Amino acid sequence: MCKQFKVLKISSVIFKVLAWISAVFFIVVTFIVLLGFGGPDTPRIASLVFLLGGGLYFLILFSISEGIKLLLSLCARTDKIIELLEGKSTGN
Repeated sequence: MCKQFKVLKISSVIFKVLAWISAVFFIVVTFIVLLGFGGPDTPRIASLVFLLGGGLYFLILFSISEGIKLLLSLCARTDKIIELLEGKSTGN
């Protein structure tokens, strides 16, 4: 991969870890609300809202992580193509 973008590689991993942490957190919160530990005034439909919101949050964070990995892969392949083309031009 592109050696100049080490921070992007690290941030991709951080986004992926945050995505999984948020997924687990929202699933736990969903079950807490669903089982009634949220209090008597908390409607059960709130658990569905938490689950959908958590799924959306997970999808956004995971997509950001995969987008960064895609851009890094594109950069690496572009560098490889440039090296191959420069090698052919100097070989002629």
